[in-house]
Amino acid sequence: MHAPIIAAIHNMSLGVRSSLLMAAAREAFAAKLANVLVGMAKEEVETLLGVPGAIAKLETTLADLSSILADADRRRIDDPGVERWVRELKDAMYDADDILDLFRAMEGGEDPGSPPRAAPAPSACWSALCRRSPAATRKIGRKIQELNRRVEEIAKRSSRFGFVSQVIHSSSALRLTDRPMCSCSSESSRNRKTGPSIIRSDVVGDKIDLHTRNLVDLLIGNKLADGRTRARSSGDVIAVAITGAGGIGKTTLARMVFNDAVLESHFEKKVWLSVNQEVNEVHLLHGVIAAFGGSYHGCAGDKALLEDTLKHAVRQKRFLLVMDDVWSDRVWSDLLRAPLGACAPGSRVLVTTRNDGVARGMRAQHLHRVEKLDLGDSWSLLKKQVVLNEGDESEIDGLEDIGLKIVERCDGLPLAIKVVGGLLLNKGKTRDAWVNVSNHFAWSMTRSNDDINKAVYLSYEELPPHLKQCFVFCSLFPKDELIIRGVIVRMWIAQGYGHDIMRSTLPEDLGVEYYNELVSRNLLEPYKRSYDLSASTMHDVIRSFAQQIVKDEGLLVNDRQDVHGIAGASKLRHLSVSKTAIERVAIQKQVSLRTLLLFGRCITEFTYFRNNISCLRVLHLQGVDLVDLPDYICHLKHLRYLGLANTGISAIPRGIGNLKFLQFIDLMGCRNFHQLPDSILKLQNMRFLDFRGTRLTSIPPGMGKLENLVNMLGFPTYLDDRGHAWSSLEELRSLSNLKWLDLRGLELASSGSMAATAMLNSKKHLKILDLTFASRLTDNGMIEGTSNVIEEQERAEDVLSNLCPPPCVECLTVNGYFGY
Repeated sequence: MHAPIIAAIHNMSLGVRSSLLMAAAREAFAAKLANVLVGMAKEEVETLLGVPGAIAKLETTLADLSSILADADRRRIDDPGVERWVRELKDAMYDADDILDLFRAMEGGEDPGSPPRAAPAPSACWSALCRRSPAATRKIGRKIQELNRRVEEIAKRSSRFGFVSQVIHSSSALRLTDRPMCSCSSESSRNRKTGPSIIRSDVVGDKIDLHTRNLVDLLIGNKLADGRTRARSSGDVIAVAITGAGGIGKTTLARMVFNDAVLESHFEKKVWLSVNQEVNEVHLLHGVIAAFGGSYHGCAGDKALLEDTLKHAVRQKRFLLVMDDVWSDRVWSDLLRAPLGACAPGSRVLVTTRNDGVARGMRAQHLHRVEKLDLGDSWSLLKKQVVLNEGDESEIDGLEDIGLKIVERCDGLPLAIKVVGGLLLNKGKTRDAWVNVSNHFAWSMTRSNDDINKAVYLSYEELPPHLKQCFVFCSLFPKDELIIRGVIVRMWIAQGYGHDIMRSTLPEDLGVEYYNELVSRNLLEPYKRSYDLSASTMHDVIRSFAQQIVKDEGLLVNDRQDVHGIAGASKLRHLSVSKTAIERVAIQKQVSLRTLLLFGRCITEFTYFRNNISCLRVLHLQGVDLVDLPDYICHLKHLRYLGLANTGISAIPRGIGNLKFLQFIDLMGCRNFHQLPDSILKLQNMRFLDFRGTRLTSIPPGMGKLENLVNMLGFPTYLDDRGHAWSSLEELRSLSNLKWLDLRGLELASSGSMAATAMLNSKKHLKILDLTFASRLTDNGMIEGTSNVIEEQERAEDVLSNLCPPPCVECLTVNGYFGY
């Protein structure tokens, strides 16, 4: 490749995918553009596009900007003028990313975020494409000229701010290694709320055990802490409150109480209720009724009927209800207090809240205020974050003097200490590293007096650029939705975050490394009921900080939140909506969306989106009331990720093959889905297909052409009408890049020779293999379609012996096999 074009490629690569530092994605953009222009001289590109000198001009302008971006990103936190300047540059680079897709679409549709192929198209071939499509070529040229004009104007205005020029150092080296996403990691747990599981590293000092004991005694006794006899309240449902600042440990203490063994025998039912700041009363009633073992079917959506149903569900039951993170006493006073009054005497409510007024409004008969940690306990908590083994402890003790200065800056707030501890863990156990953290400029931020925000900002500021964009993207997940590792990694890849030109690592593996890194830094909190860090949550304080960073670029709309705020946002790139209605007026101006996430029973008309989502990369419709997927989805030419899990669709449009860049289709739990269109064979960039929990029983012949598939889940065993002439297992022969394969319906495999056509033993990348047989037992204990069990068992054994996995498999699961 000519030297000038290399320079042009690298200097045109300012932060296209990053929602924060423009420099975060320079290398990713360079790699994508290099894929298109490899083997071509800069002058040739400019001539073909009809824009002589444009790339060279853009090269110079972006080179001038690249050295001031770090200072600009830092100052945007406190300076609205700098924030506007950065936003304009981001807008320009987002448009540059769309231009790059036009390049790729002309060339043939290979995803710009994919690793380079071994034999790229030669210059002559690309030139021929330009000559065959002069209109498209001129369109790209005009867009590049307009981009040039905008960037040049932005560069001129940078002089107003006096940015400090500096070299940006960005290391992509990550400490954690890939952990395979085993099938046992339960990606099916998509709708569980965060609950009462205890994270032991959150618990420090003797005081929390004492406070737990006192609160348990209060909940099971009739005396208050000062010895007074407890007053009776309506229905004898007595409230006890835990109050304190955000991130101080209220939820940790409530979890300790909730899991205390003494309460197991005292209360007939224990329920943990995670309460959002914007409460949807109907959805809250649904959750409480279900938690008490009732059913709201038949009265869903009717508040009066739901309250009556809840009343019957709790009748004569003695319960403990924990209401975590309550922002208004109306949730209790106006909604839950009356129906829960039908309970048995001795029932209790334990509420956590940041506001003492909320506790008093709920008529709590005792307020336990969580105090900040003292210096000793603060140091103990910090040590828990950074000491990984006994050998580390003496080394960390040698840094105690610096560590005490750091925890003093955290002001005794556990969340701040945990986040800074995660940073120190990744910094290393050297005095210089700890001194740098202690003296970091983030502690002297002037815009916010919130010490937790300062600690989180310190950790954020020290993130490598590629992790900053991933971290902020996680804040689009609502409080009551688990961040499933596989799902978030696929979204990152679709946005271009999972690509590193300096490494040959698969984007999926790189994304897992990114995810694990965020967990290790305590920016994501592992969900204790998940296996191998496969699911996590984000603390409210951390989510609020991330949303403050992303500002108008990304918006999360929760239950009952004013959706008109969507219309007021200047130019949204990412929109997430949870369990609420979306109105036409709220979205009709948002024509630049790259991410649309809808969770739960969102109510919307997709016709509203028809002309507003042409730039989408990620469309996630988890659990939405959707029966038919509109045909115009097939015109979303930039789309990479299509998540339809747990919807009611029965098929996807026939034109799906027009989406040249589509990489991920998630149909898990779509119980009505039964048919794939033949056009799916055109999706050569496909990396992930999930048919688990669907009615799909056959596939179009030719699926083996999708050679880039990395995960194939719920793949059906199928024979056509000609018997042994063709089977679906034959299609697996050429899928050599598979890392996770889930085969269903193996009872339909007629013989071992049929199974052998899959050639599993040749798949050198396969890490996870799931094999499932469906039961064919009839009511009389016989096997359907055969004379005896022994014959069926022998056939199943023959099939399994010919599905011999390669030695590289790390997780093997066999379901439904009855031969033992």
